[in-house]
Amino acid sequence: MESFRGKLLLATPELLDSNFFRTVILVLEHTNEGAIGVVLNRPSDLYSVDVLPKWNLDEDSYSLLHWGGPVQEESLLALGLSHELAEEHLNEGLGRIRVVNLNPETLDMTSMITARLYSGYAGWSAGQLSAEISAGGWIVTDLADTDPFYETPEELWTTVLSRQKGLVSKLAQYPDDPRMN
Repeated sequence: MESFRGKLLLATPELLDSNFFRTVILVLEHTNEGAIGVVLNRPSDLYSVDVLPKWNLDEDSYSLLHWGGPVQEESLLALGLSHELAEEHLNEGLGRIRVVNLNPETLDMTSMITARLYSGYAGWSAGQLSAEISAGGWIVTDLADTDPFYETPEELWTTVLSRQKGLVSKLAQYPDDPRMN
């Protein structure tokens, strides 16, 4: 089985499920048992400190909570961008991106440049993600360390598609509703 851990999944324009329409998902784990990812481009209208008061990080203290996916939306997950790539993380496939421990007693963001808080996540059962990719529901691409922290997350789908090679990059110009074209 090919693991897509550390890869981005870009919803193809034909994926019309409202949960995943034009989403960019970072795959955090992918094994024979299934996969877990987080939607990177859906900010909510809530502030992170409103749902996690300890989330009081200098410039990010008023950042918006992001919707990470339809599974366990009441759960919180945070991603942080580390200052450097530590040796113990070389084989994790996530580069300088870390899943942050949100335990209030140990929440320490001093080693992070920035971080973002997500509610919920995306999940797939055994074989489901590979089947969806084979069926053309997702485009698999490489992750840039800054993707989860993109300043205008609503534009991330178009931005990531635009940096691809060949015809895939043209999908960035695909209209929301091709019938209106």
